[in-house]
Amino acid sequence: MSNKKNFVIYTFLFVIPYFLCLTLIGTCYDALVNHYHSWWRLLVCAFIGACLMLAVKAIAQRPIKIITQRTTNQILKVLINFFNIDYSPRNLYINFGVDGVLTVIFALGLRRSFFLYQLQGTMVGWIIFLLILSLTLACNLEYSAFQNTK
Repeated sequence: MSNKKNFVIYTFLFVIPYFLCLTLIGTCYDALVNHYHSWWRLLVCAFIGACLMLAVKAIAQRPIKIITQRTTNQILKVLINFFNIDYSPRNLYINFGVDGVLTVIFALGLRRSFFLYQLQGTMVGWIIFLLILSLTLACNLEYSAFQNTK
């Protein structure tokens, strides 16, 4: 399979869902917590968000390893291995830290970008819809790529 096709599958299977999951965590935090100016609550949000993102990444380990094995471009392999928390213990800690920081950024950014009624309304539904759409497209691309290699 070509590196271009691997990159497209990787984008729809990991990159887009990654940012949508961070958006979902930030939206849920903003919709549930009224006192978002408290740094203590924001740090709890970062910790919980990082734990949730690690749980999502743990599920995705096998597809990441398969895509890494099929990729010949070294830069693309490094980019793909960013999500691989089994790659090294250092990678696990870096992922946890990056996920915590991104959770805070997304929570604050969403709070400043949308009104509270929008965050508490249909926004979660749209994020989940986009998440499912991205994963469905990626799975379809992966399946057709797998069928073509047989």
